[in-house]
Parts: sequence; C-alpha cells; structure tokens
Amino acid sequence: MPPDRTEMAGSWFRGRGGKRFALEFALIITIKLVLLVLLWVVVIRPLPRADTSPTAIEQHFSAPSSKEPSR
Repeated sequence: MPPDRTEMAGSWFRGRGGKRFALEFALIITIKLVLLVLLWVVVIRPLPRADTSPTAIEQHFSAPSSKEPSR
C-alpha cells in the first residue's frame, strides 16, 4: 500500500538547510570556474603560438640545408 502524502516527510533539499547547501555549492563552483579562467589568462594565454603556416611546416619537415662546405 503506497504511503499517504501526509505521512511522507518533505524533501531535505527544499528546506532551509538544503537551500543553504545549494547556495554554497553554486558559490564554490562559480569560484572554481573564475579561478580556472584566471589561471588560463595568466599562464596559458601569454605563451607564444607555434607558426603553422604552410611555409613554416615545410621548413620544419624538410631536410636541413648544409651551410658548411664539405671537406
């Protein structure tokens, strides 16, 4: 026999403690996202990007030219 709605207790999450938990959880997630973006801007973004133009790739994979005269 299913329990009556009057017998079932309310959800913990809908109470005062649950709302506070949700607020703190959302605040922690937001702070972590802000810190990750800040870390990316400070550490990763300033790094020089590799030259990916076709001529640079060709020079990278081609055999080195000998500039020294052979003896």
